[in-house]
Amino acid sequence: MVRASKQYGRWLRDNYADLEHKEVWQSFVVLAIILLVFIFYAFVSEGPAYQYAMQVILIVFICYLLWRVETLSDLSISQQPFTAEEETTTIENMEDNGLAQTTSDIISTLLQQHCIDTHLYLQHDLNLSQLAKAIGTNRTYLTNHFTHQGISYNIYINNLRINHFINLYREAVAAQQSVTAQQLALNSGFRSYITFSRAFKQRMGQSVTSWMRESAQ
Repeated sequence: MVRASKQYGRWLRDNYADLEHKEVWQSFVVLAIILLVFIFYAFVSEGPAYQYAMQVILIVFICYLLWRVETLSDLSISQQPFTAEEETTTIENMEDNGLAQTTSDIISTLLQQHCIDTHLYLQHDLNLSQLAKAIGTNRTYLTNHFTHQGISYNIYINNLRINHFINLYREAVAAQQSVTAQQLALNSGFRSYITFSRAFKQRMGQSVTSWMRESAQ
């Protein structure tokens, strides 16, 4: 279960930017509860009724555990196979035109044109498949691009959103407007302030409040 949960967690980070309603922490909580129940059952003796109750609870949690592992893949986004026409992507067209660019350079250009310039990254729940379709390529090309850059899709989108947050905050300070980090985070594409603050600290190396306090000085 631990291995399957970790694999699914990595898959989520490679395909989603908004993870607050998709994380697999529940699986680890259930596993911890199962272990606690087993410990109580093994080392605490309170009569046959107690042991019977503990067995029932343990069986229920084991059934839930098996169900959870079996249904992890059902939580994924639906993926439609590409047709022959869809495989004729923008990348392939640009390569056929003889442009002296590598595939990674082409995807960087497409991301700039169709994601950054259009502020597509502000769309809530934007996933890897949607972004690939928006820039005219497929998941394989885009995933390989992010891997080549040493990042995941989640990090890429969240970095764009953090940059947007920084720009909004600096504009508000310059205009002497009173704003809150929560509102700016929402306007920057984040659905959850917790997700934003975690991503911000990972990117900037300090908390949002500390950064805002230093920037205002």
